[in-house]
Formats: sequence, C-alpha cells, structure tokens
Amino acid sequence: MAKNRDEGTVTDPGKGSQTREQIVTQALHIAAYKGLEALTIGTLAKKLKMSKSGLFLHFGSKENLEAAVVERAGELFFSHVLLPAEEDGLEGIEQVWTLCDHWLDFVEKGILPGGYFFTGAFFLCARQDGAIPRAVNQIMRQWLNALEETLDAARRVGDIHTAIDSRQTALELNGLLLGVQCSYLMDHKDHIQARSVILTKLGSLATDKIPVGAFASLKAWRKYLEGRHE
Repeated sequence: MAKNRDEGTVTDPGKGSQTREQIVTQALHIAAYKGLEALTIGTLAKKLKMSKSGLFLHFGSKENLEAAVVERAGELFFSHVLLPAEEDGLEGIEQVWTLCDHWLDFVEKGILPGGYFFTGAFFLCARQDGAIPRAVNQIMRQWLNALEETLDAARRVGDIHTAIDSRQTALELNGLLLGVQCSYLMDHKDHIQARSVILTKLGSLATDKIPVGAFASLKAWRKYLEGRHE
C-alpha cells in the first residue's frame, strides 16, 4: 500500500494508476485542442479538481507529463491508422490507399480534438532540443517510414511502377494529407474531395496491372477493391 501525500490517505497502486490515466487523458485533450504549449500543471489541476502537488506527484515534472501525452497520442494514431491496415492482411496499392484513408478517417472522427495532433506538435518542436521534440519527431518518422515501406511493398508486387522513389512519394502523400487537412479546418467539409486527390495520385503511380477505370471515381475504386477480394 502506498501513501497518498496529496490527500494524506492510503491508496492502493491500482487507484494511482487509474488517476494517472485520467490525468493523461485530460492532458491529451487539452494538448490536442490547444497545443502542447497550452498544457500547464495549473490548468490541468484545475480541470481535474486536484491540487498541483497531487498532480505533480504522479509525474514529477511537466516534461514527464508531456512525454506521456505524446506517447498516448502516438498510440491512438497508430492503433487507428497503421494497425488496421496490417491486421487486415492488405497488400500492394490497396494498403497504401488504406493508410491514407485511415489517416483522413482519424481526423474526421475526431479521435483527437482539433485535427491532426502531430502537425502542430511537430512545427512547435521541430527546431528544439530535448526529449519531447525527439519523441514527436520519432512518431513523424515512424509514419513516413510506414508509408515508404508500404510503397516499396506495392512496387514489389507490381502495383506501382518500379521507377517510383518511395521516400519522395511518401513525402508527397503526407503533404497532400496535411494540405487537405488545412482545407478541412477552414471549411469543415468532409474529406470526399481529399480522397479523390489521393486516388488521383495513386493512379499516377499505378502500373497497367490495375485498370485505369478503377481510378475514375471513389465508387469505381471501391468496386475495384471489392473485386480484389473475390
């Protein structure tokens, strides 16, 4: 049993773990909506109706709290974007499409408030040193590496041209996603047009193995994907 120094009562480790989860969840909500720079011990303590000392007890420093927030944001992102594409056993250009489609879905469903958390976090931290900038940078690299690896795999199965530079194309796809996210934040429309833009890009990469008509519309593309599984 451990002593709760904030309240002066005895609690079990499970209660402490639950409180920590609540703190990280609320902290992530604030950081996702307003940015990491808006996350302070004082603001968070007020939201959770805790004392600053009690909150500080669970993390020891603001940096440790920020690290937990970035880690949780990364877990949410990868569980909604990368894992489904891997677990469904997809391959080739379909897996490339699915990664982009899930990225847009992640934003549309508001898994994290305020849009794509890592855009703001990356631009805030990109030129800084320290554990938090490194953690944000690592997650961004993991995402780009996943896109690159998926493009390489699509090239190996003959879905996209062998001359394609996978790294450059991963950057281009990421740039398209970030661009349509800006548009989404301005007019709050759905991502149908964004998906059409991604589809057009994939059409420019595809080999003759995939019918040209499959890229004519989202409806045609989805019908083509259904056919791949028959």
